[in-house]
Amino acid sequence: MNDAWRQFVRWTLADESPATDSTMEVTLQWAPPWAAWVTLVLVIAAVLFFGWIYRKENIQRAIPKWAVLLLARLTLVGIVLFMLYGLQQQPFQTDAPDLVIAVDDTESMSHLDTFRPGDESLIRSRVEAANLGEPTRWNQARTLLLENNESLMAKLRDRYNVRTYWMGESGRALTVPDDQFTDLLRSATPDGQVSRLGTSLSQILEQQRGRPTAAIVLLSDGVTIEGPSLSEGAQQAALRGVPIFPIGIGSQQLSRDLRIEEVVVDPIAFVGDTLTFVVRLSAQGMSGESVRLSVADGENPSLTLDEQNVTLPAERVTREIRLQFRPEEVGEFDYVVKAELEGSNTPEDDFSVTRKVKVLDATIRVLYVQAYPRFQFRFLKMLLERQLKRSPVSGADEKAFELTTILQDADQSYADQDETAQVAFPGTREELFDYDVVIMGDVNPAFLSREQLQNLQDFVQVKGGGLIFVGGQSYMPWDYRSTPLASLLPFSLDDVRRSDPDQAYVQPIPVELSDLGLNTLPLQVTEMPADTIAAWRGLNQVYWHVPIEHLKPGAQTLASATRSDGSKQPFLTQQFIGRGKVMFLGSDDLWRWDYHDEYWMQTIRYLARSSLLDSDGSVELTVDRSTYRTGESATARVRFFDESEAPPEDDGVQLTLEKPDGRTRTITMSRVAGNRDLFEANIPGLTAGNHRLWIVQPLLRGDSGETDPPSTQFTVEPVAGELTRLDMDLGELRQTASSTRGQYFSFLEADSLLEALPRGRQVRIQTLPPEPLWNSWKLALLFVTLLIGEWVLRKRMGLV
Repeated sequence: MNDAWRQFVRWTLADESPATDSTMEVTLQWAPPWAAWVTLVLVIAAVLFFGWIYRKENIQRAIPKWAVLLLARLTLVGIVLFMLYGLQQQPFQTDAPDLVIAVDDTESMSHLDTFRPGDESLIRSRVEAANLGEPTRWNQARTLLLENNESLMAKLRDRYNVRTYWMGESGRALTVPDDQFTDLLRSATPDGQVSRLGTSLSQILEQQRGRPTAAIVLLSDGVTIEGPSLSEGAQQAALRGVPIFPIGIGSQQLSRDLRIEEVVVDPIAFVGDTLTFVVRLSAQGMSGESVRLSVADGENPSLTLDEQNVTLPAERVTREIRLQFRPEEVGEFDYVVKAELEGSNTPEDDFSVTRKVKVLDATIRVLYVQAYPRFQFRFLKMLLERQLKRSPVSGADEKAFELTTILQDADQSYADQDETAQVAFPGTREELFDYDVVIMGDVNPAFLSREQLQNLQDFVQVKGGGLIFVGGQSYMPWDYRSTPLASLLPFSLDDVRRSDPDQAYVQPIPVELSDLGLNTLPLQVTEMPADTIAAWRGLNQVYWHVPIEHLKPGAQTLASATRSDGSKQPFLTQQFIGRGKVMFLGSDDLWRWDYHDEYWMQTIRYLARSSLLDSDGSVELTVDRSTYRTGESATARVRFFDESEAPPEDDGVQLTLEKPDGRTRTITMSRVAGNRDLFEANIPGLTAGNHRLWIVQPLLRGDSGETDPPSTQFTVEPVAGELTRLDMDLGELRQTASSTRGQYFSFLEADSLLEALPRGRQVRIQTLPPEPLWNSWKLALLFVTLLIGEWVLRKRMGLV
């Protein structure tokens, strides 16, 4: 029975309805004399019986009057049934549900924010009207509870049993009477040293255990310094079905902050070639301001190699900026990337990052093998033959690539006429190991001995050479089943369907970079990421490719081809095997592409890295900062300067972290996308004290030549106080409200709080005497009135 029906019955039948305030609940009760189906049968029988009687009488003259007679007779039957059910109203004495108001009293609440234009005058006027002075966060919170003679508190007390708490270092209940609440709040000061909002919320919920809690209203900036966050503590409230209504105290305008989050650069560069630094810059609270981003030589910081001025477009933004220059000297260099912003209060360590790069002036030795002279063979051969070094220290005609070609279908005279041509594939392991990169086109394996194929496998796994397969319609990759090269391919040959040589391929196949491919520097054929994406999507001259279905574990897709049905297949893949790298290009149609030259030169240099470097076992272990605060996260980075020493597995590097108390934990690192030589790991929840990190997997030797693994140290300082974090944590407050099915309010929106709060569940504490409704004089009067009215109407109709 719904509330409207209960209210109607009490109004019509009760002599005096009990008061239904926040401490009283009234319900309707009845005691049916028989099963419900008996009542239904009686009602149906009455309708049929009375209808049959009136139908036999002369009713054609006055059908409306007959309908009134039938309705009156049925109402009399209903009143009798109603009285038999013994309806009565049962009042209960109840306790109003609790409403928790928790006020953050930590030191950060004393902060005076810089408000958005237009908000400051509104907030300041309300705080001053409450005689609380400057509109600090603390005074804003107190204003909401004290303004207009505590009008909000008075309305809440009428509906709820209001319980107030301090929260910050811990959750503590205020036990003062309501008439002393104003004096206590006006004299209180925010002096909590550490915000533990998640812990405080859990403690408040524990103190409310067993009590009917309608909701929790939080007045806080949402900042947690130690322990669980506010949203983590709110999970317990969600399980108990207690909604939380945070009122964010503080400005939504972010404080000024500028950081270089990451710098990615190829650790190997060639003299005269473009060296690109991909810098991820994050900023907040500096919309419209300009940042100067530069890269300089670490030994000569005054010499700027490249710079850009970046205008920050939004309050919170992360931008990816590229700095480029051409190194002109050979050697190992420390390059410093720096961000400068006048007036910033961010520590200087957050403004600069150093990266080590090895600059080479080497000629890359390339072996290109093909069965027949396709267009791809001719274009690539011409490119590698004419490409000269850009080094100012090299000769004017010194070539960047030393090319050797093998064309299986050519005769002896071709090798005599072309200085790059050889008749046969290198017959010994030593001859093959003289090369840095091998390009295997559509090669007939029947012309290669098993020993030569095994040497090529060792070229990758043992020497660390680079190998790229280029798919062809005749042999590659189908004819390499059961050969040593099958293990080098990034996919299983059992799932690859052979192409139809008689089919005419006339529809272009769309190609696009994967996210991993976009972050792989050799595939960035233009200066800007957006242009690189467009360049690959503009590769619309590919008419055929090897239909790869499934990659092997550890293989990576750098670019994909889109089928006619919209599904995607790997087009360009790579995997790390032993000390080397293997790539598979699924088509030999790239010769039509505008960026053919850029792709091939960068890819060959990428594949040649391991072969060109002298292996000295150098490994660098760093953290992004030397000093942290308690609760912050550190980012550890391991770089293998000889990438052939890097493990092929993406999780092949492990660290040990020694904490200040002597306990240790193992940290598994992940390879940075597109970089064989670089691994990263995030270390959250740091505690105060000195920490030490060292590499435990793979086993490495330190600079001393002994088994001392590379290591580093960093310090975690205890929280210096609440004022280390001053931005209101709007995201944390909103998440807390959302996870508990509450609602977030700002200071200026808090006037709508009362309408949004749930009524809560009242608890019955005493049963009062019931009041019968079935024997009401109103019901008896209605019964007699209906009887008399029916007799009078029948008399006038001549039925009696």
